[in-house]
Amino acid sequence: MNFITFNFMNFLFTHTPLFYFIQSFWRDEAFSILLAQQPLSVIFQKTSVEPPVYYLLLHFWIKLFGTSEIAARSLSFIGFALATIVVIEWAHILFKNHWLSKYTPLLFFLNPMLLYYAFEVRAYGWYIFFATLSLFAYDQKKWRLYRIAVILGIYTHLYLGIIPFVHVIHYAWTKKRALYSRSASWRRGISNFFKDPFVTSILIIGISFIPWIIRLFMELGKFKNSWYFPVDFHLIRSVLGNMFLGYEGTPWYLWGWTQILSVILFIFFCIACIPKQNRGKTVPLFLMIFIPLIIVISISFVKPLFVNRYLIFVTIAQTVLLSYTIKSFSNTTYQKILAGCIFAGVIAFNIWYPLQHPKPDVRKTFQEVNLLKNPHDMIVASDAIIFLETLYYAEDKKSVRLYNPKNVPFPWYIGETVFSPEYQISSFPTYPSRAFLIKPDGSYIMTYYLPENL
Repeated sequence: MNFITFNFMNFLFTHTPLFYFIQSFWRDEAFSILLAQQPLSVIFQKTSVEPPVYYLLLHFWIKLFGTSEIAARSLSFIGFALATIVVIEWAHILFKNHWLSKYTPLLFFLNPMLLYYAFEVRAYGWYIFFATLSLFAYDQKKWRLYRIAVILGIYTHLYLGIIPFVHVIHYAWTKKRALYSRSASWRRGISNFFKDPFVTSILIIGISFIPWIIRLFMELGKFKNSWYFPVDFHLIRSVLGNMFLGYEGTPWYLWGWTQILSVILFIFFCIACIPKQNRGKTVPLFLMIFIPLIIVISISFVKPLFVNRYLIFVTIAQTVLLSYTIKSFSNTTYQKILAGCIFAGVIAFNIWYPLQHPKPDVRKTFQEVNLLKNPHDMIVASDAIIFLETLYYAEDKKSVRLYNPKNVPFPWYIGETVFSPEYQISSFPTYPSRAFLIKPDGSYIMTYYLPENL
């Protein structure tokens, strides 16, 4: 490999979203691997708040390709790639021979929010796929495909259930005259209502989700303790920009810029809905952006529920609606200038942003720890928040422990389903045995108990 090739590859893997592909796993990714390694019966038994579809896919995937960072993340990227294929088909239908039919999938594929989560060992890559497929199927009135996409999507991530909720609002508004015509009898109206293919689809989706609703009610006690952060008006002013970029507060100084971006995006989305001939396509996308944000953020003032990535379908709708914003300009030159500015901004952000919020390099820490550790030493997580990474990266998993002298219950939202009380210790091993104490920032120290008579 010559010098130029080396520098080019180094640039790709440090200054583009490919950096997300090769980083160490963080806590939730380690949890995904540890749960997916369990037998299928255990996966079904222990998934409650998080539905099982992704973990079942990952279970078989890692059996074939292993649990390395690149191997495991490839499954998520496949989901994102399939979503991009859906957008290619969708854009071709929407824009036909217009150059936007090629621009839209490219903008989708390069969106910073979607790219970031396309490389996580979490459900998001497949969540993106099922969400995109749901939006496409609704737009094209492919009801069988819609039912399959929504049902599998909800059993991948619960928040996807917001998509059919928004569609019910839109469909009821657009079909209210046909379903409740004054000239029709009451019985006839009811009969027409239940024969409607969309209504049938919603009923089937609702019935399919009943088993998990029952299971969720059985788990309600868990929700008293949560990691969700409360929202404030600062977030509201920035939310459209945050959703488009995937920004959650790191680095801190971007808040002002995402507020400006939010104003720009709001204006763009309003412009997209101006041409009457496009409203059949743009209004559903507009509602898919604003109804979920308004509802979830409003509830979050009482009970925090808002997390950027949980509403990732909002970003999908934003991306497609931006193409309609470009199309709204009748002047071709203006269209291309706006498209070029958006594209250049996305590329520049994708080059700059990856190194601004890297995951802790836990892998490097364990390369040292696994090399230095003796058979009688322990590897001890100093806090529950670093326990899952410790359990994943330790070569000798039998030596892994959690230092918990106060016997604090393991937080369910960190991953209690892969935790056992047997992992807990309240004191460090006696010298010459040592404990490699792993800290939440990914660093470590060596410690032990030294009796006074030594």
